[in-house]
Amino acid sequence: MLQGTTGYDITFVGHLSKDINIFSSGKKEVIPGGGVYYGAFTAKSLGCKCVVITKVAEEDRILFKGLEDFGIHVIWNKSASTTSIENVYPSTNPDERISRMISKAESFKMEDLNILSKLVHVTPLWYGEFLEDLLVELKKIDVILSTDAQGFLRNVKDNGEMYYRVPSNFEDVLKHVDVFKLDIKEGKFLTGLEDPEEILKTVERMGPSEIVLTQNSGVFVRRNGQNFFAEFGKYSIKGRTGRGDTCIAAYLCLRNKENDYEKLTKKVAEIVTKKLQKAGPYTG
Repeated sequence: MLQGTTGYDITFVGHLSKDINIFSSGKKEVIPGGGVYYGAFTAKSLGCKCVVITKVAEEDRILFKGLEDFGIHVIWNKSASTTSIENVYPSTNPDERISRMISKAESFKMEDLNILSKLVHVTPLWYGEFLEDLLVELKKIDVILSTDAQGFLRNVKDNGEMYYRVPSNFEDVLKHVDVFKLDIKEGKFLTGLEDPEEILKTVERMGPSEIVLTQNSGVFVRRNGQNFFAEFGKYSIKGRTGRGDTCIAAYLCLRNKENDYEKLTKKVAEIVTKKLQKAGPYTG
């Protein structure tokens, strides 16, 4: 069901995830996660009225009850299983992360999509969760469409091992995307380039007019043909999970409130820095 009404500021679409994080210190934690989880908390904290459209097993809903406790509207679509991802951080470098899929929730279908805003951020965790043709259908209802590279580049083998692959029609899909989020690892794989500023220019030529790129030192924004950069402050490796999701949610909430893009980028970096101090979502 596609509507495109404007009762909310942002609609977040994607799987929630039962995250299992293992750190080089030996510590292991099981926490709620997923792009929609970190993104919605950030948006709500910044004053944006948001809704989450997700798919999860009924018995796992309690793990994510913090969303509704925080005042976020969630549309729960049923699934026989919940997406669960194991993230291993072998060092203190937050860009060194080895992820393995433990289980997958069911892929999204057209009837799952009750769009309640002009701005829609689609943030899949794996390729196949939200197929490209659904992005094209979303764009037909005249939304501002934002998405994350992760859900289209990150594929899963039968044993849960994850690897990158670029879909053959990806550039055609990107023509329908207004705002595109990726990290430096994804940017290098997608373009074959090393320099983040050159990556941004190349991705822009593929279609998106606004691009947000994160790396361990900070965040880049490309808008109106210009690159802007702001550094992150000190952070804890425990706060790494959800970095990019916090970043893009902050950008989407602030993108029309600040005309000075240098200031906008700096503000986004400040918000992400606060989130990076500890595990869990940004709550202000």
